[in-house]
Amino acid sequence: MIENVDADRLRDLTLELVEIESPTGDTAEVARRFAQRLEEIGMDVEVLDEAFPATPIVIGRLQARQPGPSVVLNGHLDTVPIPHEPARVENGSVYGRGSADMKGALACAAEAARVLKESGPFPGELVIIAIGMHEAPGGRGEDLTWLLREHGFRSDFAVVCELSGDTFLAAHMGQATVEITITRPGLVTHELKTAARTPHPILAAGRVIEAIAARNAELATTEHPWVGAETYFLGEVHGGDFYNRFPNECRLIGTRRWAPGNTLEAVEEEFLELLDPIAAETGCSIELDLKLVRGAYSIDPEHELSRALRAGYRDVTGTELPVTGIKVVADGAVFQGEASIPTVYHGPAGTGAHGDIEFVPVAELVRATQVYLAMLQRLWAA
Repeated sequence: MIENVDADRLRDLTLELVEIESPTGDTAEVARRFAQRLEEIGMDVEVLDEAFPATPIVIGRLQARQPGPSVVLNGHLDTVPIPHEPARVENGSVYGRGSADMKGALACAAEAARVLKESGPFPGELVIIAIGMHEAPGGRGEDLTWLLREHGFRSDFAVVCELSGDTFLAAHMGQATVEITITRPGLVTHELKTAARTPHPILAAGRVIEAIAARNAELATTEHPWVGAETYFLGEVHGGDFYNRFPNECRLIGTRRWAPGNTLEAVEEEFLELLDPIAAETGCSIELDLKLVRGAYSIDPEHELSRALRAGYRDVTGTELPVTGIKVVADGAVFQGEASIPTVYHGPAGTGAHGDIEFVPVAELVRATQVYLAMLQRLWAA
């Protein structure tokens, strides 16, 4: 079956999708085009746009005549809102924004469905889900969360078709964005006209920065076997508007990343324990806004889905997938956290996601499609 994968079809669909601009929050055109292509290969297609009309969710189903597990191939059609040179094919690769992240992977999912459809009966169901609210900060997986939580979508297994092209991803961190707002009562005043002992938000921010640095040093002493140490990170400091005006606000912006086994609720409690004493000592009000990007994720490398993926990769390439973990976040955490659906990551290995030059080799699109098909054969034969 894997020999029926068509490189030209993969190249052409990837290029077609990349040619349609689709920044996060504005994916309706590319979603409807992708839905049309799924219908053309014989899938039963739904376009759900009641909850997210500007970013419809595309669901394509290929149902077998025989009972068997339902397997999702999932990807996102939205891209980061960063300009890129026009889409093109060059030296065996498709170039353009979204080629590697991750319209090429959705072309792989569609090609896997086409091969399955033309190969005859199979024992199970293949579902393709394409979403458009993935890339933070514009999206945080709100559409996928809605699909699983409010709409009630369920399946037996899921594959998120990115991140892991030549490794088996056993875990990734959870992440939240952090905004700390430090304020004092009253208006901004001249430094010489400000009453003595007036709380100073920028000095309080310095205390917060020192406390975060100390906590980071503590966290660095404990490493998760797959993802390493948890972190606090500050990337922005905003305070004051003129050199001799006494400010009444300072903001710190960054991230908090945590390992599997920890939770957003525990992370927030720890953060407040860090900030509350500083607020009391400095006389400033300190507010924490912690917004979830994705939760932490992990799966046993010996889970039946994990074994099917690893065996499928070996069937196609003749080599083993080394087991690893990463610090970045993705949607496997949503499938697991919202619906307890066992989920793995695997996709074509592209280059330049979020970068100035983004591309995916057509050979990688072929390999990933073949791995999906081999994995499905293993899973459905189990």
